[in-house]
Amino acid sequence: MGLSGNVRARGAAVAGLLLAATAVSGCDGGGDGSGGRGGPGGAFDPPTRAPSATGGAAGGVVSGPPLRFLPVEREDPAPCPSGAADAYPDRPTGQTGGTDQTGGTDQTGQAGQSCLHVDPDAGMTVRETKGARATYDNQYSQGYVVIVHLRGADAARFGRLTGRLAQQQSPRNRLAMVRGDKLLSAPVVSAAISGGKIQISGSFTRESAERLARDLGGG
Repeated sequence: MGLSGNVRARGAAVAGLLLAATAVSGCDGGGDGSGGRGGPGGAFDPPTRAPSATGGAAGGVVSGPPLRFLPVEREDPAPCPSGAADAYPDRPTGQTGGTDQTGGTDQTGQAGQSCLHVDPDAGMTVRETKGARATYDNQYSQGYVVIVHLRGADAARFGRLTGRLAQQQSPRNRLAMVRGDKLLSAPVVSAAISGGKIQISGSFTRESAERLARDLGGG
């Protein structure tokens, strides 16, 4: 499927979302109302995958916290308010982590550059993906990128969700990718993305791209 455009990083703080398809039709809500925060006290367990009959990795995420795509409502200066629900410290692209008990730093101990407030009721939850991988983009010179493949029903919902966000102004055109209480990435969306192929670009090293791919459901 041909590429229809891309979004460059806004400074180093926001990953770009490379568009993998043309806009989809449809005007329904797209959210499933199941975006409530999960995981106690910011805990995060990496997803695990079921073994195939031949002993290799198969399918997508089958256990652990589900992957949630949550629209960003607003962006405030860091740190996040202590105990604030549905608020995550943002950080430079390629670094992953989650909120601590104060909401002011991630699990690596780094303070967020800003505080992202998300709408858990307008997003969607994915319990199984086709997989995710990190790769080096030679064609468009974007460095390391992360590619995630969604299954049919989730791909359709993702198309509707990104279609709505693409019509919003910053920061409401950002999509937070969350697992448990951990913010994985929050790319900007400029157009609807159908077909289930998501490509995230930004200031990734090979290690950080591979880590994000694992967190998003890769083997």
